Amino acid sequence: MSNNQVSAVSKNLSIINELAFSIGNSLDLQENCDAFCTLLLARKNYSFVSLWLRNDVLKNGGEAGDATCVYAYPLVMADQVTLPVAHPLFNPLTNERAVSYSFHDPEFDSFIAEKRIQGGAYALYPLGDFGVLKIYAQNRDEAFSAEEMAQLRNVVRKFAISVQGCLSHQALVDEIRERTVAEQRLKDSKNAMQTFIDSIPEIAALIGSDRSVIVANSVFNRIPGFLHAGMNDSDIQKRFTPVMKDMMGGITRVFENREPAITEMEMNSCAIEMHMTPVIGSVGEVDAVAIFGIDITEKKREMLEQLRNSEKKFRELADFIPIILFECDEAGTVTFANRTAFSALWLDPDQLDMSLNLTDYVVPDDVSHAENKIAEAVCGGWIQGMQLTVRRVDGTTFPALVSGGQIIRDGKSDGIRGAVINISDQVMAKEALRRTNLKLSLISSVTRHDILNQVTAMLLFKELLADTVEAGNPVAAEYVSDLFEIAETIERQILFSQDYQDIGMKAPRWQYVRAIVRNVSQNTEVSALNISCSTGDLEIYADDLFEKVVFNLMDNALRHGFNASSVAVTWVPSSEGGGTLAFADDGVGVPDGKKEQIFEKGFGSNTGYGLYLIREILELTNISIEETGTVGRGATFSLFFPPGACRISPSDE
Repeated sequence: MSNNQVSAVSKNLSIINELAFSIGNSLDLQENCDAFCTLLLARKNYSFVSLWLRNDVLKNGGEAGDATCVYAYPLVMADQVTLPVAHPLFNPLTNERAVSYSFHDPEFDSFIAEKRIQGGAYALYPLGDFGVLKIYAQNRDEAFSAEEMAQLRNVVRKFAISVQGCLSHQALVDEIRERTVAEQRLKDSKNAMQTFIDSIPEIAALIGSDRSVIVANSVFNRIPGFLHAGMNDSDIQKRFTPVMKDMMGGITRVFENREPAITEMEMNSCAIEMHMTPVIGSVGEVDAVAIFGIDITEKKREMLEQLRNSEKKFRELADFIPIILFECDEAGTVTFANRTAFSALWLDPDQLDMSLNLTDYVVPDDVSHAENKIAEAVCGGWIQGMQLTVRRVDGTTFPALVSGGQIIRDGKSDGIRGAVINISDQVMAKEALRRTNLKLSLISSVTRHDILNQVTAMLLFKELLADTVEAGNPVAAEYVSDLFEIAETIERQILFSQDYQDIGMKAPRWQYVRAIVRNVSQNTEVSALNISCSTGDLEIYADDLFEKVVFNLMDNALRHGFNASSVAVTWVPSSEGGGTLAFADDGVGVPDGKKEQIFEKGFGSNTGYGLYLIREILELTNISIEETGTVGRGATFSLFFPPGACRISPSDE
């Protein structure tokens, strides 16, 4: 090796050592880069150097898929400061080896991110997996030699370690700064919370999961027997005052149930309403319980006064109402009765024995029924229009209707409250009406029977007179024919009046549709029909003649359906509580123009009273009827039941 070569090697080693000693003298990234990069440019005659680091390493808030130029020298040549990590500049990170390109290489232009680039060569050194050191030498015609690249590799590795140290140091500084700021904010927050909670004139506190007090105002600290810490300690709990036990019980329930709770406590002769609210943490657990106590002493006093006034008004109103009002406990023992009860039962208010049971005022035959209804009402049911015979203290009785329901106080059952109406006048009026109707019905029946006998006798002469008169006098024959048509009309009207008289004579009642359809289908007059019923356990509230309605609808299908062979009975409930009961046959149907006319009295090819009677019977209980079928597909008679007139109730069949 010549002296010149030895001198060059010695010079390069000196430069490398000098560069190595310039690294790591500062933990500040800019100072560290300045010391190394300026010396690198000065000693190696390079033109520009820059340091690129990935944003996810820098944690600078930039896009995670980008990298940032954190250092450039000279700064005047810097142009772009952000590039995507997918840029060719960062290929050395993937390949983990240093590369160099001259302006003769096709890849050269893709690396240009600076100003004033005219020819020259780039050298790219990977800094671990987090960045790239980019060196530019302008006065070169070829790429960096392998020897030159190798000379810088070790010192660049040391530089990479120093950069990583600077980043770690900066991260630690940032963390300490953030922690300091967070601690200060927490301190400020606690001070603000304490200031705020101290400004609250009522009890206020925040209790931790260990039952220690996180923050509380002075009012809370004055709770008798209050302890600031260790409230879970069994020895301490033994020394709790009743007030503390009540409060701690409420706090425990909130932690366990994760739901707010309200409890009332007596403290220093004051009534305190304690509101306890769970504070849910980030993981969904109850971290603390917020307590807010309100002095409701005055409010409670006012409420009690209002309650007394309300009770007084209630009793005055109850005494004014001319029906019996009562309250009893769950066993049926009377706890309240108005003045009407005293007078109706012939009791002296001063001698009323509140140990008496409701059943003591009921005749023996009704006691069992009354006890069952009381038991149902205690469990939340309703007594609606229960008819009983009430017994007075002297043994006399009167009929009554009883209604009532459960009393709820503080969320619990506290007996039943009800009313008793003396229906003696209604019963007597109903009996008088029944007797009058019976007499009228008897008179009408006798009259109809006599008229029908005379009409029948008249019609017996029809054929005899027809044969006699037709041969001798055609005009007289026509008169005789008209006369007998009139007689037949009278007969139909008399028969109609007999059916019409029965409408409404008996009270409406609950009836199982399935049982009625089965009974009608067994009638020989409609046995030719195949009748199906899919109403289940449907029960309807209708006139006692509803079975006649069903029969007439079946008979109508046979008479007017023209070859109708089947009738399907179906039920469709409505969302409002009512429903539609349909009778659909497979006959010819009803023309659109006659769908309403068929319900008029006298319309039709027979008596003309069938559908008219059906509508009259149904209207007694607010049931409407329409023909809703399609011509050619059969007739459908739809009965529309209002809410309350139908129910699903399993039968005993």
